[in-house]
Amino acid sequence: MLFLTYYSTKWLSTRTSSSMKSRYINIIDKIMLGQNKFLAIAEVCNKYYLLSITEKNITIVKELDDFQPIPDIKPDNNLEFNNILNKFLKR
Repeated sequence: MLFLTYYSTKWLSTRTSSSMKSRYINIIDKIMLGQNKFLAIAEVCNKYYLLSITEKNITIVKELDDFQPIPDIKPDNNLEFNNILNKFLKR
């Protein structure tokens, strides 16, 4: 049952993430400021913008001319679900 759940959620996540991707727009980072209030950095055609996002409005606060995104850091392999499951099953 655990294997079926794992693989079905993995399959669903790949299907939904591929349908939600955009060719020209990418949200680099976002932070929640309050209920339904966010600041986000969006990349649009290799330009970066700071966005204010509320429940009723999205506003470009500023174009970020000198912005350099930080490269993604790979997560620690010890925290991946496969590794945790394998350790559990070996017991």
